[in-house]
Amino acid sequence: MLLAVLAARGSAPLAAPPEWRSMPAVLVMVQDHGCPYCARWEAEVQRSYELSEEGKFAPLAKRVRGHPDVSEIRNIVYSPTFVLLSYGEEVGRILGYQGAELFWMQLEPLMLKAGFKGARAAR
Repeated sequence: MLLAVLAARGSAPLAAPPEWRSMPAVLVMVQDHGCPYCARWEAEVQRSYELSEEGKFAPLAKRVRGHPDVSEIRNIVYSPTFVLLSYGEEVGRILGYQGAELFWMQLEPLMLKAGFKGARAAR
Protein backbone atom coordinates (compact mmCIF):
# COMPACT_ATOMS: atom_id res chain seq x y z
CA MET A 1 0.00 0.00 0.00
CA LEU A 2 1.34 3.37 -0.93
CA LEU A 3 2.13 5.81 1.84
CA ALA A 4 0.65 9.22 1.21
CA VAL A 5 2.96 11.83 2.66
CA LEU A 6 3.79 15.45 2.07
CA ALA A 7 7.15 16.61 0.79
CA ALA A 8 8.11 20.18 0.05
CA ARG A 9 10.68 20.79 -2.64
CA GLY A 10 11.44 24.49 -2.25
CA SER A 11 13.20 24.83 -5.58
CA ALA A 12 13.45 27.30 -8.40
CA PRO A 13 10.61 27.54 -10.92
CA LEU A 14 10.30 24.54 -13.19
CA ALA A 15 10.52 24.56 -16.94
CA ALA A 16 6.75 24.15 -16.82
CA PRO A 17 4.30 25.15 -19.53
CA PRO A 18 3.93 28.95 -19.73
CA GLU A 19 0.36 28.88 -18.43
CA TRP A 20 1.49 27.11 -15.24
CA ARG A 21 4.24 29.69 -14.67
CA SER A 22 1.65 32.47 -14.82
CA MET A 23 -0.87 30.81 -12.48
CA PRO A 24 -1.06 31.47 -8.73
CA ALA A 25 -1.61 27.73 -8.29
CA VAL A 26 -2.15 24.52 -10.23
CA LEU A 27 -2.46 20.99 -8.87
CA VAL A 28 -0.62 18.60 -11.17
CA MET A 29 -1.59 14.94 -10.90
CA VAL A 30 1.20 12.77 -12.30
CA GLN A 31 0.00 9.26 -12.97
CA ASP A 32 0.81 6.03 -14.77
CA HIS A 33 -1.42 4.21 -17.25
CA GLY A 34 -3.53 1.61 -15.47
CA CYS A 35 -2.87 3.00 -11.98
CA PRO A 36 -5.61 1.64 -9.66
CA TYR A 37 -4.97 4.35 -7.04
CA CYS A 38 -5.42 7.02 -9.72
CA ALA A 39 -8.71 5.48 -10.81
CA ARG A 40 -9.84 5.40 -7.19
CA TRP A 41 -8.94 9.11 -6.73
CA GLU A 42 -10.83 9.95 -9.93
CA ALA A 43 -13.92 8.11 -8.67
CA GLU A 44 -13.80 9.38 -5.10
CA VAL A 45 -12.36 12.91 -5.28
CA GLN A 46 -11.88 14.38 -8.75
CA ARG A 47 -15.37 15.83 -9.26
CA SER A 48 -15.60 17.29 -5.77
CA TYR A 49 -12.09 18.73 -6.12
CA GLU A 50 -12.90 20.39 -9.44
CA LEU A 51 -16.07 21.94 -7.96
CA SER A 52 -14.41 23.01 -4.70
CA GLU A 53 -12.92 26.37 -3.78
CA GLU A 54 -9.54 24.62 -3.76
CA GLY A 55 -10.12 23.36 -7.29
CA LYS A 56 -11.01 26.82 -8.51
CA PHE A 57 -7.90 28.27 -6.82
CA ALA A 58 -5.60 25.49 -8.12
CA PRO A 59 -7.11 23.87 -11.24
CA LEU A 60 -6.30 20.23 -11.81
CA ALA A 61 -3.82 19.31 -14.55
CA LYS A 62 -3.53 15.55 -15.06
CA ARG A 63 -0.46 14.24 -16.87
CA VAL A 64 0.97 10.78 -17.48
CA ARG A 65 4.49 10.24 -16.20
CA GLY A 66 6.94 11.13 -18.98
CA HIS A 67 4.74 13.86 -20.48
CA PRO A 68 6.85 16.90 -21.48
CA ASP A 69 4.83 19.17 -19.16
CA VAL A 70 6.09 17.25 -16.12
CA SER A 71 9.58 16.35 -17.30
CA GLU A 72 11.17 18.84 -14.91
CA ILE A 73 9.32 17.57 -11.83
CA ARG A 74 11.88 15.30 -10.20
CA ASN A 75 11.53 12.31 -7.92
CA ILE A 76 8.15 11.08 -9.10
CA VAL A 77 8.09 7.60 -7.56
CA TYR A 78 4.47 6.94 -6.63
CA SER A 79 1.40 6.99 -8.81
CA PRO A 80 -0.40 9.24 -8.36
CA THR A 81 1.78 12.08 -7.17
CA PHE A 82 0.01 15.41 -6.70
CA VAL A 83 2.34 18.41 -7.08
CA LEU A 84 1.05 21.85 -6.15
CA LEU A 85 2.76 24.57 -8.17
CA SER A 86 2.59 28.31 -7.61
CA TYR A 87 3.85 30.40 -10.54
CA GLY A 88 5.77 27.33 -11.73
CA GLU A 89 7.47 26.68 -8.39
CA GLU A 90 6.72 23.56 -6.40
CA VAL A 91 4.95 24.32 -3.12
CA GLY A 92 4.68 20.70 -2.02
CA ARG A 93 3.32 17.32 -2.96
CA ILE A 94 1.13 14.46 -1.89
CA LEU A 95 2.53 11.02 -2.64
CA GLY A 96 0.06 8.28 -3.44
CA TYR A 97 -3.61 8.08 -2.57
CA GLN A 98 -5.12 6.33 0.47
CA GLY A 99 -8.58 7.79 0.55
CA ALA A 100 -10.55 10.99 0.20
CA GLU A 101 -10.39 12.12 3.82
CA LEU A 102 -6.60 11.82 3.99
CA PHE A 103 -6.21 13.53 0.61
CA TRP A 104 -8.18 16.60 1.78
CA MET A 105 -6.24 16.69 5.06
CA GLN A 106 -2.93 16.62 3.23
CA LEU A 107 -4.03 19.16 0.65
CA GLU A 108 -5.06 21.82 3.16
CA PRO A 109 -1.55 22.87 4.35
CA LEU A 110 -0.27 22.92 0.77
CA MET A 111 -3.09 25.21 -0.29
CA LEU A 112 -2.46 27.55 2.63
CA LYS A 113 1.24 27.64 1.74
CA ALA A 114 0.27 28.62 -1.83
CA GLY A 115 -1.89 31.48 -0.56
CA PHE A 116 -5.36 29.87 -0.60
CA LYS A 117 -7.67 31.82 1.69
CA GLY A 118 -11.00 30.06 1.13
CA ALA A 119 -12.82 28.11 3.77
CA ARG A 120 -12.60 24.35 3.51
CA ALA A 121 -16.01 23.15 2.37
CA ALA A 122 -17.71 20.28 4.20
CA ARG A 123 -16.90 17.01 2.51
